[in-house]
Amino acid sequence: MTYRILLVEDDQSIRTVMATAFGHDGHHVIEADSGETGIALAASEEPDLAVIDLRLPGMDGIEVVQRLRLQYDIPLVILTAFSDSNDVIRALEAGADDFLSKPIELKELRARLAALMRRIEGASSDEPIQNLERAGFSINFDTGEVSYDGQELHLTKTEFRVLGELLIASGRILSKADLLEQVWGYDYLGETRLVDTQIYRLRAKLTVVGASDLLVTVRGRGFRIVDPSD
Repeated sequence: MTYRILLVEDDQSIRTVMATAFGHDGHHVIEADSGETGIALAASEEPDLAVIDLRLPGMDGIEVVQRLRLQYDIPLVILTAFSDSNDVIRALEAGADDFLSKPIELKELRARLAALMRRIEGASSDEPIQNLERAGFSINFDTGEVSYDGQELHLTKTEFRVLGELLIASGRILSKADLLEQVWGYDYLGETRLVDTQIYRLRAKLTVVGASDLLVTVRGRGFRIVDPSD
């Protein structure tokens, strides 16, 4: 399947290499050399996925992610040449789904994007296409709607899938490796900050509806949703 990929990268040489690789894979690449251009192109081109450099002239990658996330529910991947975990965490908290460090390994980039694209198709999901009610949550895998005790929860697709997997597990503990495989489609233990940050963001949203205590961290093992009625 062909996807429209928005590539926001100010380094011409890196952008050319990545655009060429995506083009060879059959995808349509929309190139932008600044955050401002990327935002404008997103509005006119309607990409399926965006890859955004963290350090851009003018509007930086964090702001680009924030603005795109407000308007679009598409996978967002950050590229960073910096090892500072705070930058990565800020990007993920802004709404990015994943990140990759420079220098870019094209094989890994393709594999990670392929996993995200499978999420677009829904091919990597084992979730039943039906309603599920557990621990006060009502979740509809068809429409992407979820509520707790009658209160609607506004989740990103990634947060929805994390919560969905935990509810499907029916109280079983899911490790970070489990969630990486089931939510992101990775078959290896990659960057666990992806999981930690999404759990943090999900717990913050559960706090608003009074359900944060139901998402339990089991030290050294993973996470689970507890049902007070069990």
